[in-house]
Amino acid sequence: MKRLVVALLAGLTALYGPLAMADEVYGQIGTEGAGIGYGHSLGSLANLRAEFNGVSFSHSFNSGGLHYDGTATLAHAGLYGDFFPAPTVVPFRFTAGLLIGGDNVDANATSMSGTYTINGVAYSTLGESIHAKATFPAVRPYLGIGFGHSPLATKGFSLFVDAGVAYGKPRVDFDVPANIVAEAGQANVDAEKQSLQNTADRLRFYPIVKVGVTYHF
Repeated sequence: MKRLVVALLAGLTALYGPLAMADEVYGQIGTEGAGIGYGHSLGSLANLRAEFNGVSFSHSFNSGGLHYDGTATLAHAGLYGDFFPAPTVVPFRFTAGLLIGGDNVDANATSMSGTYTINGVAYSTLGESIHAKATFPAVRPYLGIGFGHSPLATKGFSLFVDAGVAYGKPRVDFDVPANIVAEAGQANVDAEKQSLQNTADRLRFYPIVKVGVTYHF
């Protein structure tokens, strides 16, 4: 999928590069947080855009027998190519691109009872905490559709909307103190890590929806 996106971006540049037209700057908000971007028209049918989005928020969840309190941090750049099949009729577009950055969820297992449940069995916390982190790939492909960012837009402000999905399987790091591993056993710890990986795998298709305002000049 990543190779397809790169090929599409390269093809848009080669095909429409000689017909470069107006540029734009824009701001947006959505499931990636808040962001700003810059777009460059490649004739009447295509754009190239670059942007940066970011947000950080608290996130609690359960996985296996553990409850986690953590923070989700989204901070990445985006490189996109837009194709407008009928720009004189409607500013509808297909968009392909790449997300580049280190999005992650960083969390600690918490216990009100003084025990951790690892692979279905309760063990003393021994005053220790269990740390887990899910990190998305540094580069993820994106495919979507949208309205706006038209290469035929006149100078001034206009609105846009995007909807699509980015793909990337998170990698899970599971840090369990040695004395808890000794009590629970490595096999049980490995099983709990796999449960956490299964939970993280549900996020491999990340939905992206955003709206914003752009200014063409």
